[in-house]
Amino acid sequence: MDRSDLMLAYAKAHGALERLDDRWATSPIAGAWRARMAWTERHALAWADSFDIPADALVFDKRGRLRSGDYDLTHCKDAIGAPISRRALLEEPEQLLAWLGGERAGAGPDSRWETIQAIETWSRASTALPPAPPLLMAARLSSLWRRHAPLGRGDVVASLLIGDRWSMGRQPGSQGGLVALGMRHNGGRWKTASGEEAEHLWLGAIRAGAMAHLELENRLRAFAMRVRHVLVRRRRSGQLGELMAFAMERPLINSSDVAQRTGLTHAGAIKLLSIAHDEGLLIETTGQASYRRYAIPLSEPQSATLVEQQRSQPMFAEPLGEVEAKNHPFQEPF
Repeated sequence: MDRSDLMLAYAKAHGALERLDDRWATSPIAGAWRARMAWTERHALAWADSFDIPADALVFDKRGRLRSGDYDLTHCKDAIGAPISRRALLEEPEQLLAWLGGERAGAGPDSRWETIQAIETWSRASTALPPAPPLLMAARLSSLWRRHAPLGRGDVVASLLIGDRWSMGRQPGSQGGLVALGMRHNGGRWKTASGEEAEHLWLGAIRAGAMAHLELENRLRAFAMRVRHVLVRRRRSGQLGELMAFAMERPLINSSDVAQRTGLTHAGAIKLLSIAHDEGLLIETTGQASYRRYAIPLSEPQSATLVEQQRSQPMFAEPLGEVEAKNHPFQEPF
């Protein structure tokens, strides 16, 4: 492989991350985008781990942070989105193992000593690598981890998380699974590749993952504009704007979620969901009566590397829930 091709891939990956950084700082729908980024990356990591994660395996806590439920069997899930220093990655085997989930990450407490020794072997091999820019070094550390496989199980996910924390994971644009998302889009034999081939696949995955996130933000902003038009058109929207802001943050919602978020009664939440459904802002996905689940009509980017992105421009200055409140300050509850 021509070295100039690798440098071009590095420049494209770095440029995509810079655009993601800029969009992160200026997006008017940052909260919804951040929540969906986390959801998408968690599913990509489960895919890398050969695990089809159930919809109810991931839950959002009261602060809007994505947490693993009892049915999330992804290896090394404790490390997803968790900080760790570069020094600890290469020089503190016990801290690295604890970050990856301790006994759950390896073969169990009976072989903890052997796992620590295997990590130390990987650390020595890593420190012997020639100097390289962060994105390339991350690719090399990740590939080297898969080759040594210190844990004995879950090493593919661990390798992606280590590479992420070494480079793009130190910025807000990645929450642990950006490369996994890119690998899922691009395909290729990235699990077994080595040398410049592995580096090229890694850089391509960074760009593809970043572009997928950027395209997701574009689609969310377009949907937000659609919601805004509905809110302006309706004379009495009540808490419809607050509902739609909430629905943009979650892949699926039901009446119980809405009642808890808005403070409405259960019947009021059902009525509010019906209004959004009738306006075409929500799609009913499953269930009956109070067990119905709804989602916004938004598809995930399928091939982000084929889409040319533009820098985001502010499309609305006020939160969705405040548009109608400003026009009708004394709204009647549903």
